[in-house]
Amino acid sequence: MKQKYHIRKNVEGKTLLIQEFAVLTSNIGKRKYPEIQDDNYSLLCEQTYHATEVKKASTTGKEDLILLLRNQHFFPIGLYMDKIADVVMDMYTLKGEQYEELIFDDKAVLAGSPSGQGTVAEIKDDAKPKSTETVDTLIKDDSK
Repeated sequence: MKQKYHIRKNVEGKTLLIQEFAVLTSNIGKRKYPEIQDDNYSLLCEQTYHATEVKKASTTGKEDLILLLRNQHFFPIGLYMDKIADVVMDMYTLKGEQYEELIFDDKAVLAGSPSGQGTVAEIKDDAKPKSTETVDTLIKDDSK
């Protein structure tokens, strides 16, 4: 799934607006050369935050900012949230109106993570037990 985030710092209204969009139509992937237009994206979520809260959280650290931004309606995966938090922190170091657009493709994340998180195959290999013990040797018989 392709996702897009619009992040807008409004100085006049003293707010931060984050809009989450996603491509929800399946006919995009069936074309030989799929071109994604702006009208292919559907608005999933729109969150508004008070500038004073965002500025305070961004000065105390990225983790605090992420805790402020995430809620039951807006909860991007860690990789996306990390980049969103970086953009927001950068916005609040500069003065004036700011606008950023972030575009993510889940296919690229699953194929190989540019953030150094490891590929899906490496994660699956890490989940496998390293010992040669079988399940039968690990389970003890407690019956008398």
